[in-house]
Amino acid sequence: MIRVEARPQPSGSWTDVGSGLARWTARWWPLLIGLACLILPTLSRLATVSWSTEQGAHGPIIFISALWLIWRARPWEVAKRQSFLPVGLLLIPALLLYSVGRITSILAIEALSLYTVIVVLLWTYLGKEALKRLWFPLVYLLFIITPPENWVFVATRPIKDLISDASVNLLAAFGLPIGSTGTVIQIGGYQLLVATACSGINSLIGICALGVFYVYLRHGNAPRYALLLISLMIPLAIAANFLRIIILVLMTYYISEEAAQGLAHELVGMGMFILALLMLLGLDAVLHPIVSRWARK
Repeated sequence: MIRVEARPQPSGSWTDVGSGLARWTARWWPLLIGLACLILPTLSRLATVSWSTEQGAHGPIIFISALWLIWRARPWEVAKRQSFLPVGLLLIPALLLYSVGRITSILAIEALSLYTVIVVLLWTYLGKEALKRLWFPLVYLLFIITPPENWVFVATRPIKDLISDASVNLLAAFGLPIGSTGTVIQIGGYQLLVATACSGINSLIGICALGVFYVYLRHGNAPRYALLLISLMIPLAIAANFLRIIILVLMTYYISEEAAQGLAHELVGMGMFILALLMLLGLDAVLHPIVSRWARK
């Protein structure tokens, strides 16, 4: 007689994940419906107001990859409901701020207060062990919230001055007829404004978000080295945008002002964004063996 034995499913199989998630969803479906009523309007505003601009263009990528990270963490496997008090009391000011954000159409307040609501509910209904699994996806999700424009203006002013002065000094050293007044660059008969988009803040947020994602997946078990790479992202973004300004100034001077605007402007920006990410990957390839060898000594 031939004996046939069924193979047991591995503990981390898709069947186990699906059944566990289905049980949790069936139990807490009223909560999920209520959350959807809060999340969907804010998500729609983020998509139309923030993600459609250069400053928030990285939002969809961050959102989709964050959902994948949450699925990968599988917090429902260790879900254990906590007492509502005292953490649950944070829902009161968070929901009030959410209402203020909706009424005043201040997207940053609306999104941050909704984020607080989600974190409090996760703590209450899933427990602290599940929240430990979700710490990085939750921090990573903050990148989808675009800071207010007045904050961006204040934060980027020193960067704009630095990039403008450095590019003028470099090109002047090569004999080009160039000068600057603040963030306005004069070359030949043209004037170029180093705007917020050219100061590095847009690519800085996008590069930091994608860079943090890469570092977490590749070096999440080495926090010190991960922090080293993360600290290098800001100078990489500034260096990439410095090159962007140089290229656009040279295009304006040697070709025409029209050539440096429109599609060419966007293509140069995209190219510098990709360059900054490649520089991060290159630094990782060079530094990781050195740091690993040093750590073993």
